[in-house]
Amino acid sequence: MNVLFFYASIVALLVIFFITVMKKKFTVRHMVLMLGYGLYNLIFELIFGEILGLYYYIEKGHSLVYTIIASLFLYPVIAVLYVFYLPERKKVVYTAGFTVAALIMEIFSLYSQTIVLTGWRILPWSVISYMVSFYLINLFNSFLLRVLPEP
Repeated sequence: MNVLFFYASIVALLVIFFITVMKKKFTVRHMVLMLGYGLYNLIFELIFGEILGLYYYIEKGHSLVYTIIASLFLYPVIAVLYVFYLPERKKVVYTAGFTVAALIMEIFSLYSQTIVLTGWRILPWSVISYMVSFYLINLFNSFLLRVLPEP
């Protein structure tokens, strides 16, 4: 069930991503955002999951493989989907909604044992990490909008 949920989540998000890309313009900015956020997440997951051992994916012995896969195909897609629909106003409400959706996804991951917590706690750590992550996505996206203006 855990491996199925892991890959089904990736496939579902990729399908949503490709449908969105057909409707919205995918630019160099989005690609750079994906690369930057994927790298950020890989470092975050390595520190908190692999080095500190606060959680792991699916099987402790193979967690690194799943961490790399998620950092390549899951988290960057979430970041770009977040930016694609980011409103000019009410960013806090939008970000709160995305945070709630991420928490729901995490809870399903816990029930399916895709993520196994060994020291990490949803409250407060996941909530804080999602808020910081979305804030960093906003900052990075604002920076990229200045240096890579849309055509």
